[in-house]
Amino acid sequence: MSEQRTDTVEKFSRRGEDHVTPEEKIYPLRFIVDYVAQKKSLLLGLEGQSLHQALAIQDISEDIMRQGRKLYGEPEDMPEEHAKMYSLLMAQQKLIRDLTVGLTKKGLAFEDMDNMLQQAQPFILRLMFRDTLTDTYNRYFFISRSDELMEQAEKTVGFSLAFLDIDNFKKCNDVYGHEFGDEALKYLCRTVNQHLQVQNLKHTYFVRMGGDEFILISNELAFPYFVFLLDDLQKKISSGTIYWEDLSGKITVSIGAANTVFSSLNTPWELYRKADGRLYDAKHKGKNCIVSS
Repeated sequence: MSEQRTDTVEKFSRRGEDHVTPEEKIYPLRFIVDYVAQKKSLLLGLEGQSLHQALAIQDISEDIMRQGRKLYGEPEDMPEEHAKMYSLLMAQQKLIRDLTVGLTKKGLAFEDMDNMLQQAQPFILRLMFRDTLTDTYNRYFFISRSDELMEQAEKTVGFSLAFLDIDNFKKCNDVYGHEFGDEALKYLCRTVNQHLQVQNLKHTYFVRMGGDEFILISNELAFPYFVFLLDDLQKKISSGTIYWEDLSGKITVSIGAANTVFSSLNTPWELYRKADGRLYDAKHKGKNCIVSS
């Protein structure tokens, strides 16, 4: 295992806030989205209460004015003190009417904001959780969701994690260039994600952790079936061809896999270390193979 790779594994394996970047600690994007949504709902609720109260006051004012006309006739026929009271009620009613109009406009503005937020939220979440090059899930997705996914796994199924690494990727970049290397990364992600979609796997996720290092995580497949899935993926990856301009080539991947049920590990980061160690074994066994025990 290279020194750089060891540092990466150690960094991802630490618990608490140590494995979260400063950008993720200071107002992470997910927090901002949730905060705005909560405040929007609060403001809409307050706006509705204010409008309801204003309309209730307006009804009371109109009822008082009706009673005044019934007792004293029209304003010009009222005693002076009653006419003044009636005039104040008229002014209050106008203020309330203007207030309700303003509240209605604000309510419409909040509704527009709500519509825009709902439309923007999927794009924001995609920006948060997707790798820009490959459009697969990114490291932050694993950081923010892995604990939750592990907790949701059935005890008999457990949480599975596989570490995938493209064999001889540095040589691929050196010989064919980084643009071809980027195309290889996109091909890998496209192949895996299409297969997951065909298999209708809703809780199995392919994640780019950095460079040519990827993980596959799942809380819906028992470990033997998870390994079968890895075998299918490995065959599909190696059988396809990558094309870039006038270049073409193939890639293979080495895989290390682990599962909480079969390893008695309790955190995603412990499982991460175990799978990474097995990936290291797969590299030493000649590459293009799977080590799961």
